[in-house]
Amino acid sequence: MRKVFSIQYLVSSIKTVFAVFILYTLYSILNTVIFAQTSIPLTVMPARNQIEVEPGEKAVLTVNFYNQSDDPISGFFRTSDFIVDDNQGTPRLIENIEEAPPKYVASNWFSLLYDRATLPAHNKVSLQATITVPSNAHPGGRYVAVLFQQGNNISGQSGENEEAGVGTNIRIASLIYIRVKGPISEKALVSRFFTPYFLEYGPVKVTTDILNRGDYHITPRGIISLTDLFSGVVDQKLINGKNVFPDASRSFETDLGTKWMVGRYKVNLTGSYGETGQVLSAATYVWVFPWRVAIVIILSLIIIYLLGTNYYKKFVVKENNLEDEIKKEQEEIEKLKAQLRKKNS
Repeated sequence: MRKVFSIQYLVSSIKTVFAVFILYTLYSILNTVIFAQTSIPLTVMPARNQIEVEPGEKAVLTVNFYNQSDDPISGFFRTSDFIVDDNQGTPRLIENIEEAPPKYVASNWFSLLYDRATLPAHNKVSLQATITVPSNAHPGGRYVAVLFQQGNNISGQSGENEEAGVGTNIRIASLIYIRVKGPISEKALVSRFFTPYFLEYGPVKVTTDILNRGDYHITPRGIISLTDLFSGVVDQKLINGKNVFPDASRSFETDLGTKWMVGRYKVNLTGSYGETGQVLSAATYVWVFPWRVAIVIILSLIIIYLLGTNYYKKFVVKENNLEDEIKKEQEEIEKLKAQLRKKNS
């Protein structure tokens, strides 16, 4: 019976393993097929383009869209204003121009050479865009995306003419940073400079939020340093040169120091931004103390002290007592010897 049961169990295990292998293989194949169907191997050059214009001026720029796949891809071109409203610098396209902040709207300044195209396999299509700047345009920044979107529906809404099996949410864009020349306001501040008040271990994680209240995006630069109680520099790092867009903040994460640190430390930011090098500064303090390690060390020292005290009492004191008793006994023996001598004499 045991042999029959073992054979049946072995056969059942083999079937289970084989079934799992088949399911995993099918999943991998389907996942590959789905990925191949939904991904678009497109690139755009330049990915970002900065241009300066005068009010009333006309400017022309070219955006190249590359198709790296083995099949042609049909789609349409359009422009969209974009804003940044998170602390990571993520562009958000404004699908409806009425929803865009009027201060930064510029997509209606653009006219494209054509609005539809088929990108040949392993080739590119160059799109020419003309920018007509109004004569009353206020100085400052405007932010527009030039997009290629796969499909036939230029409005971006689902329709009967849309290609079967193709989602209109798959698109690629070149971001255009326009600066209308003239006097602009440059104003930024450190809205948040945070470290935990207490840490058990380093490194110290510093979060810096920089808020841009100006008319054009800025690229702040600076140094965040970590100093000890004696003003000695423990570590320092550069702030990465990332854009902070108007009416938005950007978060910078910095790690300072090493794992093993003890004491009170000062974290200091010194930086600048804008064309005139305006100053950014902030400071905070943090305590670092590995309290659990300290408790283990203290308890270990207490245990060593108790063991040493116990050893001293058990061995050293006992040995001293034995020596005293031996001396007393020797003294008594000497006395007895002296008494015996007197009697014999």
